[in-house]
Amino acid sequence: MLYVARHGETEWNKKGIVSGRSDIALSEKGYQQAILLAEEVAELTVPITKIIHSPLERAKETARLVSERNQLPMKMDERLIELNYGDYDGTSEKQVDYLNRRTQFAMRYPNGESLMDVYARVVPLLKELEQDTENVFLLVCHNSVTRAIKNYFEPLENQAVFNYRTPNAKLIRFDKRTD
Repeated sequence: MLYVARHGETEWNKKGIVSGRSDIALSEKGYQQAILLAEEVAELTVPITKIIHSPLERAKETARLVSERNQLPMKMDERLIELNYGDYDGTSEKQVDYLNRRTQFAMRYPNGESLMDVYARVVPLLKELEQDTENVFLLVCHNSVTRAIKNYFEPLENQAVFNYRTPNAKLIRFDKRTD
């Protein structure tokens, strides 16, 4: 069993701005979401024992709030960093070219990476965590990383992968793969 949560909301999320590798802080609402996530984690019947988070501030701060409330160890893993949207980072999510590229699993964003690149770096981490039968992990990361994780555990058709959006600070449970 593994839990995943996207970081709390940022001002860029609220405004519809692509926030890949830009290190954007949580908004006030994002802090509140992270506190609610921490409470949800505290109420789990099978407790989380370790938190692993992205190096970006919005994920790190969300993880910190959950960690402090639940006295859980946390560590950073670079593989959980958000997709590098390259030239689109910091621009509107409504651009037609961005939206068209977003549906191409293997196409890299100009000066960035593809969702396939994210999948390739996240899968080795997931395989490592599957070998650890002693712990229940919470991964605090980003929307594109969560899409890659979901596709690892619950393979989706291409369009479903790109339509999948994770709400901020929502706890998602994945069970072991069945293959």
